[in-house]
Amino acid sequence: MNLKKNELILAYVIGGLFVVLVMPRAIFGPFATKLSGLTRDVALQEARLKKNIGLSARKDDINKEYEKYATYFSLQGFSEEEAVSNFLKEIERASRSTGMSIVDMKPQREVKADKFSKQYQIGVKAESTMSQLVRFLYELQGSKLLFSVEKMVLVPKSEDSAELAITLTIVGVSFL
Repeated sequence: MNLKKNELILAYVIGGLFVVLVMPRAIFGPFATKLSGLTRDVALQEARLKKNIGLSARKDDINKEYEKYATYFSLQGFSEEEAVSNFLKEIERASRSTGMSIVDMKPQREVKADKFSKQYQIGVKAESTMSQLVRFLYELQGSKLLFSVEKMVLVPKSEDSAELAITLTIVGVSFL
């Protein structure tokens, strides 16, 4: 009977250790894993929410900044011929408003492109005074289309004249 009593105590001790050590891991382990995963997801969503709240607070500033550059995307969806035509019209409009006379204006055949934009080179020969040229360049800079002057050659028409013979290479940029 003594042996049976010791075996019984040993069985109770082993059973108690099993309940204390194995059962919590088997029953509560999956819940703890799931809970830690949910806690991590909640923290991630809170971080995203804080970022979005910050962007929402700056929405008006972002929209104002976007409006500054939105006109530069006005040629999206246009064919190359239509884009070149719009660039030529804008150059002609700027020259007319400043009094600069265009002698010759030719788009170059080569179109440079990258993954964000296409650059159309336009060769312009014109005649004007220096003040008309400066106003023309100012008009181009303030245009709704994006231009840059890549090359400019100024030569006096005659020795005593204020008139200049001007050769420009203007690049019109169209964003894709």
